[in-house]
Amino acid sequence: MGPAGTEFYVRHSADGGRTWDKEPVAVIAWTGNEPDVKLEDMPRIWADTQAKSPYRGNLYVAWIEWQIDKSIVLFSRSTDAGKTWTTPNRISTKAGLPRDDNGAVVGIIGTVAPDGTQYVVWNEGLNVTMAVSRDGGKSFEPSRPMFDVGAPYFGGASGIPGVSRAMGFPQVGIDGKSGTLYVTWSDFRNGDVDVFISRSPDRGRTWTRPMRVNDDPVHSGADQFLQWMAVDPIDASINVQFYDRRDDPANRKTRVTLARSTDGGKTFTNYAWSDEPFAGENAFLGDYEWCTAYGGRVHGIWAEAAPEGYEGTPSGRGTAAPARPRTPTIIRVGTADFRKPT
Repeated sequence: MGPAGTEFYVRHSADGGRTWDKEPVAVIAWTGNEPDVKLEDMPRIWADTQAKSPYRGNLYVAWIEWQIDKSIVLFSRSTDAGKTWTTPNRISTKAGLPRDDNGAVVGIIGTVAPDGTQYVVWNEGLNVTMAVSRDGGKSFEPSRPMFDVGAPYFGGASGIPGVSRAMGFPQVGIDGKSGTLYVTWSDFRNGDVDVFISRSPDRGRTWTRPMRVNDDPVHSGADQFLQWMAVDPIDASINVQFYDRRDDPANRKTRVTLARSTDGGKTFTNYAWSDEPFAGENAFLGDYEWCTAYGGRVHGIWAEAAPEGYEGTPSGRGTAAPARPRTPTIIRVGTADFRKPT
């Protein structure tokens, strides 16, 4: 934390996370002499791993910069395995509001096509917006809204009973064989929160109507929220994990569901992924999960309210206790194996 705002760094491991570089590398840092306070928030990093891409090996990172009067999306790239990073460049054509519960530019994430084209999406008010780079992140086309989403949950910081904050940020993925793009998100259009997907067969120019990923009855009163998507680069399956309350008529007990599509996002099969449901009071589950898939194996990570008897303490920002009691949270990791027996 610098006197003029926040800053963030990247640290590199060459051995699968067993050891890390001694010193981190700054992507953006502040000297303390800047005239305005600017806060850097929610950075997401991804890599070009495409075999035939001219930019294979590039690392990309994008994040929100909060300014006094607006929010913008900044982007940087590294061509030397994270040793150095380019000067941050703004890629959001339209600025968002300077608040993160509605109207800001939030939830930035990207994916890379086999030819190296980069697709970056985020929430911009009540739509999903995309920016495209065709030269390894050196430049971007003007960002443009792709489709609207349902208010008020999308980009909103409240609305899920028992959870202090939950977002419906979008994720983007690509089928490397067909070139089809997929975007998932969650919103309140059906009265309760559902998870949706839309696909584009023409590199983001047009998108299909939103389709529900969760398969419980429409307008059931149960919330499905805080999703994350991974498209398997080997078998092209679409894997979406999310919190799910369909088993509790009171809409409080929460489990994690993994939804999987093997027909290009036309249909999904829902699988109960977590062992036991959890319930909490004012629990903070974070702003996003993470999920990855490769060759029929799917790995997910998420937060849960700690079980009864857990020797944790409620946590708040800084040293002050939160205004309301907060259930401690723990991290869970899930693995699913869809590979056919040999």
